[in-house]
Amino acid sequence: MEIRKVPDADGEVMVYKFWDGVHFPGKVPGDAKTHIEYVLGKTYKQGDVLLATFPKTGTHWTFEILYMLLTGKAEYCPKSPVSLDYSTQEEQENLGSPRILGTHFYPKHVPRDFLEKRGKAIYVYRNPKDTAVSYYSFMKRLNIPGMTYNGKWDAFIDTYMQGTVPYNSWCEHVSAWVEFKKENPDYPILLISYEDMKKDLRRSVQLISDHLGTGHDSALLDAIASKCEFKEMFKEKTENISETDKKISLDGSNPFYRKGDVGDWKNWFTVAQNERFDMTMKKEVDKIDLPVEYTLT
Repeated sequence: MEIRKVPDADGEVMVYKFWDGVHFPGKVPGDAKTHIEYVLGKTYKQGDVLLATFPKTGTHWTFEILYMLLTGKAEYCPKSPVSLDYSTQEEQENLGSPRILGTHFYPKHVPRDFLEKRGKAIYVYRNPKDTAVSYYSFMKRLNIPGMTYNGKWDAFIDTYMQGTVPYNSWCEHVSAWVEFKKENPDYPILLISYEDMKKDLRRSVQLISDHLGTGHDSALLDAIASKCEFKEMFKEKTENISETDKKISLDGSNPFYRKGDVGDWKNWFTVAQNERFDMTMKKEVDKIDLPVEYTLT
């Protein structure tokens, strides 16, 4: 592992733990290499579900849906999610079953035993422009040494397009999981978009429930969809913020929830930035065998 200090266009430095081709945030415990090797060796437990995402693409939103489906109750999780990336070994070992294993890792860094035992997985993706805006806003609100970003949007968007943000580029991350699915066509992984969840959450809850094989009736799925509509969950999670989440925010708010809109990127990107983004990333995005929606009609 090496420590990399990457300056943006204005000289604002972001510090990463770099290993195996990936820029990991400083929050990854200790030596990133040692921590990831521990994660790779984790033992699969019956009922484990892997929730994989690129940062700021609906991780906490989907976690709440999974939590309700697995507990069989339309009730929010009272605790912050346990992440494979950032949680200590003790926190991970003490997690009760069925476990929701949240991660931003690439397929090559998730537990081998989980993959060998064919544990069910869900990968949520979001269009790269809204992801960039949410990513920037999130980093600006953080109160975590080595992860707080004080730079300007103009400089950040270029850094984002270059893939020198935590977990590298959106295209690289999404492509890795799409390729995993293609190489393992029978593996029980559901790829679902943030935009589809926004368009019809009830249908998305049904798809996730079917994927997990929960067998819940329509009344419970209706209740879960209602509780997990973004506006409802935003209200709950901002008014009843956990102490853990409060501590990592500069202003004591919940940094994991903002607008949740599709198309908010239009309020941030200048014409020149949008043209540069399309010129830089569009070809790579188009190569990915997934529908990508930048607005909802």
